[in-house]
Amino acid sequence: MRPLNLGETLDASIKIVRSRWKTLATVMLVVALPIQLANIIIIKSTTDVYQVGTSFSTSAKSATTYSDDGAYVAGQTLILALSFLGYLLGTVACYRAIADTYLGRETSARASLRFAGGRLGATLWLTIVLFVGLLCGFLALFLPGIWLYIAWTVAYPVMLVEGTGGFAALKRSFKLVETRWWATAGRMAVTYILVGVVTTVATLLFIAPTGWFVDDTSFGALLLEHTANLVVSLVTTPFVAAVTTLVYFDLRVRKEGFDLALLAERMGGPAASGPPAAPTSVPPPLWSADRDGGRDAFGRPVAPRGAPSPYAPPVPPPPAPGSWAPPVAPEPQRPSQDE
Repeated sequence: MRPLNLGETLDASIKIVRSRWKTLATVMLVVALPIQLANIIIIKSTTDVYQVGTSFSTSAKSATTYSDDGAYVAGQTLILALSFLGYLLGTVACYRAIADTYLGRETSARASLRFAGGRLGATLWLTIVLFVGLLCGFLALFLPGIWLYIAWTVAYPVMLVEGTGGFAALKRSFKLVETRWWATAGRMAVTYILVGVVTTVATLLFIAPTGWFVDDTSFGALLLEHTANLVVSLVTTPFVAAVTTLVYFDLRVRKEGFDLALLAERMGGPAASGPPAAPTSVPPPLWSADRDGGRDAFGRPVAPRGAPSPYAPPVPPPPAPGSWAPPVAPEPQRPSQDE
């Protein structure tokens, strides 16, 4: 691992999404498809006439009619709650799959969904705390809300990777983003601009032509609208999760040397779930520059001739007497110049 700039972060995010496309698409289909179907049923049950484009146009809202105000409000509330819950589940599952991919671990849609379901309570609690904090920030002249939103950008990856939640995750995110606020803001701004472009294109492709082929108040138009919502979630949710996860790991690499902690974990050491602990002692070198040799032109110690290099792989011990040893293939004979 190494620090990534803006272009490398976006490029790595796209590559991760492409390499795990089947897993991420399965996660989003399992979560988003039932919710979109439920939304269609609720809309058909609570409205007399529903005009496509309600989410994007005020004129479409005025064309939507319903006979029971209470049923319509309850239906819209239920749609909002289901969409919010599906977004949390899909995002957390994508976080898990993307983090496993970035760390070189095996992953699957089932494992990611199981993880998201197990962390749903912690996710809801963190969302409530985050929402209240951002609401207070936006009420305080708006700018503090933007500042807090960026400072708490990696709170969800902190909760999922490090196992902390609520106020502890927000505090940890704040410390990671500290001194890197503008860089984090730039990465997230470009990410949401790209998401806006994808959402606009999907809207134009699926919703705008409804007036040409079907009536915009028909059931077919309703299906096209929710198909557009499903396609947008399949593309944008994994991408935003990938960028946020890579920003989190990038902050840990820059501030905590997370690549060393990960190396220790892969070599059988403790899991790299939190900040790496400072070494208590420095192991002695294999050789001493002051005793066995001098230093090179850059001031680095130089091993004496014949001394083992600290970077060389260890030499395997000779086989014990009477034990089996693999046969050594003879070196090929090179033809002589006369031949």
